[in-house]
Amino acid sequence: MGLTEQLVERAKKINATIILPEANLDDRVKEACEIIIKENISKIIIFGKKEEFSKLLQTSENVKIIDTETFNTEELATQLYELRKHKGLTLLEAQELIKQPTYLAMMMLKNCMADGVVAGAKFSTADTLKPALQIIKTKPDKSVVTGCMLLTKGEETLVFGDVSLIENPTSEELKDIAISTAEFADKVVGIEPKVALLSYSTKGSAKSEMVSKVQKAAELCKNSNYIIDGEMQVDSALDKSTAIKKGVTSEVGGNANVLIFPDLDAGNIGYKLVARLGGYTAIGPIMLNFNKPVNDLSRGCNVKEIVNTVCITKLQIE
Repeated sequence: MGLTEQLVERAKKINATIILPEANLDDRVKEACEIIIKENISKIIIFGKKEEFSKLLQTSENVKIIDTETFNTEELATQLYELRKHKGLTLLEAQELIKQPTYLAMMMLKNCMADGVVAGAKFSTADTLKPALQIIKTKPDKSVVTGCMLLTKGEETLVFGDVSLIENPTSEELKDIAISTAEFADKVVGIEPKVALLSYSTKGSAKSEMVSKVQKAAELCKNSNYIIDGEMQVDSALDKSTAIKKGVTSEVGGNANVLIFPDLDAGNIGYKLVARLGGYTAIGPIMLNFNKPVNDLSRGCNVKEIVNTVCITKLQIE
């Protein structure tokens, strides 16, 4: 059984409900919902009118369909106002915001009406994550929300971070990205993380402000619970003989399975190259460090990726 199949089987065992607020807006999400119900992967909540959905979704006891035009959002709007009034939000503005599917989904999640949210097939990252940051917020012991990508091919598994959120992280943010991504690889994916902080330099082979940033991040990671090393070029991270030649002596050299990129350009380009040219299956972006699981799909996602993201979201429930 491959990693994806293992994740699906593990997710099936978790009794949880995931909101997919775009099911009536995007046919890929609607098709994914049907697969989720047919294969008994998860309970789901979807928005729209019953007649917009198949008989399977209309009649399944594992599906709750909410007609947003008739659903009573008064209490949720009031809560949203109380939550954001210190930022200048008025009650009238809260009543308008709650009509947006992502704001409604996040307020339902906050009120324990569901266990996770998966959106982004139709809505932009900003439309998905802004209400999540405002309502669900970051875990108190974490400084950043970060986005990683899970890549699988056969028995090979890699996790890349950050691929979707933090454009030019500081050394401190790189440290937090590395540790959070390692935690995800360990606790959710189930692999022993060996984390490489990537650069165009290996162990001081080049000198620049960009290299120094990664070197400092590596220093900050020394007291973590995970094996994290850097700075190193990607060939040193993935090929043992190259790592030895370039002076990487840690267990990470040639064995890295978690790759942390120095900026968002590198991370986003890197995972898409690996997926498109290397034939890896990409699952994500997967959001880390929210108080409750929220995941933002790529607008170019396919049906299988939506199903896989629902499974990951269930596995993130604490």
